[in-house]
Amino acid sequence: MRWRYVLRLLITTLLLWVIVLPGLVFAESERITLEVALGGGRDPNVNVIQDYGDILWTEVLTQEFQKEYPYVDIVFRTTDEALEQVTVQMIGGGGPDIINGYGFRMITLGRQGAFVDLTTLFEREGILEEIEQSYWPPQFEAMKHQGRIFALPQFLGTMALYYNADMFNYMGIHPPEAQAYRSTMDWDEFAMLTKKLTQDLDGDGIPDIWGFTKLMTRRDHLHYWMKAAGSDFYGNEEKTISTLDNPGAIEALEYLQRLRWEYEVIPPPEVLRGIRGCWMDGRAAIAEGGSWTMEAFLGLKSDGTPKIPFEWNVFPMPLGPAGERATLATTDAYAINKNTQHLEEAYALVKFLAGPVANEIMAKYLALQPAHRDVAPTYIDVMRELNTQAYDVNIHVFTDAGAYAYPEVIYSEPVAAHSILYDAYVRILDQNRPVGPTWKEAIERLNRVLASTAQGPVVKTIEWADQSWIYRDINTSVAGDAVAQKDGSLLIKAAGANIWGFQDGFGFAYQEIEGDFEATVRLMSVPDTDVLAKSGIMIRATADAIAPNIAILGTHMNGITVQERIAPGEPTAQVLSTPWTNDKPVYFKLVRRGDTIVGQMSTDKELWTTLVTIDYIDFPDKVLVGLASTSHRAATIGLATFSEWEIVME
Repeated sequence: MRWRYVLRLLITTLLLWVIVLPGLVFAESERITLEVALGGGRDPNVNVIQDYGDILWTEVLTQEFQKEYPYVDIVFRTTDEALEQVTVQMIGGGGPDIINGYGFRMITLGRQGAFVDLTTLFEREGILEEIEQSYWPPQFEAMKHQGRIFALPQFLGTMALYYNADMFNYMGIHPPEAQAYRSTMDWDEFAMLTKKLTQDLDGDGIPDIWGFTKLMTRRDHLHYWMKAAGSDFYGNEEKTISTLDNPGAIEALEYLQRLRWEYEVIPPPEVLRGIRGCWMDGRAAIAEGGSWTMEAFLGLKSDGTPKIPFEWNVFPMPLGPAGERATLATTDAYAINKNTQHLEEAYALVKFLAGPVANEIMAKYLALQPAHRDVAPTYIDVMRELNTQAYDVNIHVFTDAGAYAYPEVIYSEPVAAHSILYDAYVRILDQNRPVGPTWKEAIERLNRVLASTAQGPVVKTIEWADQSWIYRDINTSVAGDAVAQKDGSLLIKAAGANIWGFQDGFGFAYQEIEGDFEATVRLMSVPDTDVLAKSGIMIRATADAIAPNIAILGTHMNGITVQERIAPGEPTAQVLSTPWTNDKPVYFKLVRRGDTIVGQMSTDKELWTTLVTIDYIDFPDKVLVGLASTSHRAATIGLATFSEWEIVME
């Protein structure tokens, strides 16, 4: 009878495999992986706070999320140029499921529609009002565009004023009030306080102790001073009009200029070195700094001594002339890539990462101030648990600031805007130029750039060297041009951030060429707008900013460079560089024979030096061949001159 038992056992086992195995296979096939690209400078393999053993903050986040979504694996990755790289991937229809980033690149991607509209998902779930109330309105507004919510805050970094309590005690100055609702210190009182704290100890006429230190030309460290003076920033929802030429903005810049040049309480740039320098080494009494820097000041160094060798604390920003208090709100955020194949799971993960549990984890492991308003009290407790010294620090100054924290000003053309405003900040705050005319000229220029960009890139047909050409602005913020000169040369007037990286920004005068050819041009001069301004000859697969290309380019002060991008969206690589001086004419030649491109240079058009031979880039039969130029400054036109163009078809 034993054989019957064995038979029954075999049948039962087979039935179980028939029933269970498909389920197991199905369950395994249902596992998915979500990729999160960290473009906000957070290393997934490093805990800022190291008191939790070997487990990483990303592992803790994953474990918590998998309690509800056990079938979802999460991969966190980061690169130095994450957002630029991710942008290129998204243009090609790919990219990570979730993007984490900050600043103008992140916000601009959201405004351009690269991310999933979260509004409809929140409405579907009936939580839109709850989401709106979970974050401080000024910060949350930065993550909206034309009625769409395209991201959720990762954390809220605010600025306050760190002060050296030992200096205050030594000089008999009572510490400023830490409770914002009770503090009445305005700009005038703050100026007098910093003047009192500034000391020339050796009598040489140069302060040894500065009353106040702040970063004076950072694009995200000035707008809140303007806000406190009653300034607004935008003339329309599209952010294509700047209203910064208003009395409040001018008053704020005049005030900061007085602190630097008239009262001499702010150190010059060579002394400043940010809060981690001048203030930490005891050469400044007060420093403007963010909540994210606080952990660097708490606790002990490896030798057992305090990180900061003096007693310190924080107080809120002073009241501005408009009776308002204002500070920075960081724009670090999470968004869902429109190309994701796992929308529902990505949506759940974004809600989790921006929610209270993840905010508390980020506070615990990275010392980041929560964006979620419900977690603010927990943040204070967590910081005190991490370091007993924090019990004496007015941490609430940072969390209280959420109500008056404003994100950086980001216009529709942020790179150009930053370039223009930065130049104005340098002239006003570092060079002591008159505020009114300097600032008004900058904002007029900014509005011209914003208006011209709104009209689209320049594409025009020109005649030069007895041939027809197309001139095109590729990924530029300022309209360029190409003009044939009476002496037979061609003048290219172009802006552009660079011909480099994952995507280019430059002016291009070109012809469409099919088959083999030999193209020669004489480069007379390149723009003097930047040491890395570039001009030269290029073969390019398409007019896309990410297109494969080979170029021989003269630079203003960095010689001649041969560059290549081997595939769409790949980073540009330098193949070769050689010395050259701008304004010393040089001949460049590109030769195509089938799949091989040869690049050469000559000083006399007789003796040619081969710079490069490339046969591994898959160019189409018809390519764009011509003259490229970038000013290496997004909002500034640079001038390049070419002559003696020749092209021979073979």
